[in-house]
Parts: sequence; structure tokens; C-alpha cells
Amino acid sequence: MIMPYIRGIRVCIYSVLLVGLAYGLDSKQLESTLQAQGLSAQVVQKVDSGLQGFTFAIVEQDRFWIPLLAHDSGKIILGISPNLVFSKDEKFDAKLEALLQKVSLHNKQITDDGVLKVFKQHANSTITIANKSAKNTLYMVLDPNCPYCKNEIEKLEEYAKDSTLVLMIVGILKQSSIDKAAAFTKLIQSAKAKNEQIAVLKRVFDKNFEPSSVRFDKPTEQGDITAKLTLIGLELQKAGLQGVPYIIKTPAK
Repeated sequence: MIMPYIRGIRVCIYSVLLVGLAYGLDSKQLESTLQAQGLSAQVVQKVDSGLQGFTFAIVEQDRFWIPLLAHDSGKIILGISPNLVFSKDEKFDAKLEALLQKVSLHNKQITDDGVLKVFKQHANSTITIANKSAKNTLYMVLDPNCPYCKNEIEKLEEYAKDSTLVLMIVGILKQSSIDKAAAFTKLIQSAKAKNEQIAVLKRVFDKNFEPSSVRFDKPTEQGDITAKLTLIGLELQKAGLQGVPYIIKTPAK
């Protein structure tokens, strides 16, 4: 997954040590310690870590969960990064894995809800490849400069066999992404049939595609499209999107 580049977007991942009252953790002190660092978060869950004097905890900030490991005093908070935790204690590893999975599932649901809201609010900035007998609907956020997104484009015909596809082409990786997404927005206007839509997608996601080859009807048209794409990118980031491709699978309605 490629991380988006948008100036001014804040992506925060905090790691902290937490211990619940059930395990001797002073939750209020922990929250106070975080607040002293400029982080406003509340303890929502506390889990026994198996380590003497330390407790796993989950804090919530802006509806998203952050996993932490804290001294029971609440005055020492350590960040948890899965790739930087080394242990030969199987019980500890199992508890840590369960904690991280719980946090991941919660945050994924919050992000999914937020992203789907953006899809709904900007329905006229999406394209739909419908399948009347679809079992699922796939919502896909894709950037023309993302090679992993290009891989997804190559799979569209296969996906379309049993799913309705709703795609949002964005420009969040760099400036040329916005230029390509704007060009796509112009080109897709004349593509009505499924094969035409997929052909346009493959053209724009080709690494040799030049957005300057696309002509806009009015002098302000490209600027208007670019402004809207920038707004959508910001809203997706606010919803919790941190990388592309981002795919949500829901049952067909």
C-alpha cells in the first residue's frame, strides 16, 4: 500500500503504555500524561499484558483506537509498533496479537464508514460498472500513479463477473496524480458502456499516460475539476484513509 502525499494532512500513530483499573492501571493519570504531551485521548479498554506492573490499553482519539502499553502508575507510556516488539514469550505475543487485531478491525470499520460517506456525498465523482446479478459491491479508491492500483485495474473484468464496481479515481500521491485524475474525469464523460469505461481506466493508469494530451472544453474546466479532486482527497484523509488502493466490499443491495 502506498501512503498518500498531501501537504497539511496529519496522519498520527501514537503508542502508549496503558493499564486498566482491573489490572492496577491509573487510567486518569495515563490520560493526564498523554494530555501533557498534547494528546487528548480516553482509555476505552484495558487488557492484562502478563508483564508485572504493565498493562495493555486502548485509547480513543477522534473515534480511532490507539494500542498502548503502560506502567500501572500511568506515568510511563510506551508506543506499540508491531514490527518493533521482540519477544519469546508466547502468552505475551498472543495477547499482543489479539489486542492489535481488535484495534485494526475497529479502525478499519471507522475508516470504511467514513470513506463510504465520501462516496455518497460525491456520487457524481464516481463511476459505476453495474452487474444486475452481483453478489457484492466493491467500492474502490484508486490513484493513477499507484502501481498497486494499476494491478487492481487489470482485475476489473474479473471483479465485474460477480460484483458491481464503484470507483473513485483520486489524486493523493503527488501533483501529477491530480492531473491524471482530472484528465480521467474528462475522458470518462464520453464512456458509457462497460468496455469503454474500462478502456479509459486502463489508458489513464498506464505509466506512459500523459494528462496533457487531454483537452478541456472551457479554460476553467480543468481548474474546477482539480479543486474538487483536492477536496475529495482531503475528505478521504479526514475519514481515515492512509493509503491506496483502498477497497470496501459490501453485500449487493
